[in-house]
Amino acid sequence: MKLIVVRHGQSYMNVDDWQELDTMDTSLTDLGKQQAIALRDWLIKQKPTVDVLYASTMRRTRETAQYVGEGINLEPIFDDRLREFGNSHHDGRPVKEEELPRAYTHLRTTEEPFAATVTDVDNAESWMHFRIRIGRFIHEMYEKHPNQTIYIVAHAGVISAIFDLVFNVGAYKQSGVMTENTGWTRFEYHPDESFADWILYDHNRVDHLVQTGLL
Repeated sequence: MKLIVVRHGQSYMNVDDWQELDTMDTSLTDLGKQQAIALRDWLIKQKPTVDVLYASTMRRTRETAQYVGEGINLEPIFDDRLREFGNSHHDGRPVKEEELPRAYTHLRTTEEPFAATVTDVDNAESWMHFRIRIGRFIHEMYEKHPNQTIYIVAHAGVISAIFDLVFNVGAYKQSGVMTENTGWTRFEYHPDESFADWILYDHNRVDHLVQTGLL
């Protein structure tokens, strides 16, 4: 299984004061749309073979996924499990848009991975709850799509959680990964090979942004 995970384009969450936003489920900025268009056009030129496209249900990922879908000629399948960290309850249910968190604690996920990091959501998820919902999604992917290529449009936190899963990182991790808006990461899962079940081939690829002068 080949797994390519794309971070969404820049959204108003990335550039504006959260407390001044009308909603925490923000759309793409003008730059974010340009980033997503650049990725779409790059994909059209590359002509990758892709079997299925999944995306988070949050607005910034839905909008990015539409451009990615045009680039690979697939309609996105939206899945709540791919939402960003902190936007679901501990049982995996998505938080309603009007109740999305705005108040975060001082707790670091590297030091308190089992504690909720938001204070204004009932039954909020911890980092480890988040890792469980991402892990369940990934497990389903290699059960449903063996020997296929999967594209996912999601969030920086989702990419970090997949790294934790793939590299078998413990709860109290000491490092993280950074991904640019519309940067993409490629993993491959080959459980029958002797070298390793999972192999990381690329991380934070932004060829499309460099070529268009957006980075």
